[in-house]
Order: sequence, then structure tokens, then C-alpha cells
Amino acid sequence: MTFSEFYLELQKRECHEPRLLVDAWPAALSDEIATDFTHAASLQALKGSVCPIRAGSSNQSIGNQVEAFVVPKLVAGLRKYHLEKCRGAGYPDQQLRSNDLLIPLELKATSDWNPSDSNRRVLTSSSEKLRKYFQSPIYHLLCTVLYTDVAGGTRIDALRLDFLEPDSPVSVRLEVSVNHKLLATGKHKSVTI
Repeated sequence: MTFSEFYLELQKRECHEPRLLVDAWPAALSDEIATDFTHAASLQALKGSVCPIRAGSSNQSIGNQVEAFVVPKLVAGLRKYHLEKCRGAGYPDQQLRSNDLLIPLELKATSDWNPSDSNRRVLTSSSEKLRKYFQSPIYHLLCTVLYTDVAGGTRIDALRLDFLEPDSPVSVRLEVSVNHKLLATGKHKSVTI
């Protein structure tokens, strides 16, 4: 499935009139953003810097700590674009702004970039924030921070920018979940031993 197909199908499942939520990147725009991020990373000496990590942190916690370390550096170093938190839960966490253009940006962190790795990196399961905050054209940017574990923290090795396209392949997993409230109020049989 492609990224665009996913959003069209998702909006139907959410009972929304489907609209285009993924646009194709103009080459000049992606080049301009890559140049600005390259400048910011260089200006802030991001590559090789060490992000302190709390002892015993889970992988998710490490990712959150790396994000909290990297985002302010990018904010301080970007010249043409402004990186800011996107309100509300879910995708995207960040938004990249320049004049009237607002770009959804998701930041991920990994210590093991392997092009053959098929482990999931969850991007989104809802179209709510996109429909609420973003207008066409909607370009999607994924920023992955590559790091190495070192004594006392993680060393930032690189930033990878993926300019996602309408035809970018995505993996979709339809999931069912429950919580304690649903289990407690459900009409199914339940036995506690």
C-alpha cells in the first residue's frame, strides 16, 4: 500500500469525506529543507554531540530523550524554517513552518540503521491532526536521528531526512486493542481467579 492510499482508506474508515493528505514534494523545496537542516546540524555541532541518557531508560524513553536534546538544537540552527511542536496527541509530533507553508514532521531515533531491517516504525493511525491543522499541499517529512550508545548517553551520528511521497510504500496493520474499562464494561464472560 502507498502512503496516499493509506490515508484515503483511513478517512473512509473514520467516516470522513476523503481528501488528499499527501502531496508530492517539489524537488526545489526538499533541497532547500535539506540545506537548512544541514546548516542547522553544522552550526549546532550536532554530529558527535552526546545526549545524556538516564540510567535504565527503555528504548522509547531514549528516543524521547534524544528528541528533547536534538529539537532545540535544530530550532536554534534553522534559518529559513521554524520547527515547533504540533498540538495534540498523535502524528505528527512536530511541524516545520515557513511563511504560509506548514509541513508535518515526525522525529524518530535509532541506534541501528540497517536498510534490511523490517521492524516497524509507527507513523500514524489517525488522520485527525492532519485534517485539523494542515491544508493542501501537505508534504510529509520523517527525520531519523541516528545515534550510538556511549558511556553516559548517546552520541549523535547523523540525521536522515525522508521526504515521503504519495507513492512511498507503507506497511499497514489493522489492530484491535482493549483496556481495563472496556473489559470491565463488556458483556462478555469474565472470570477472575
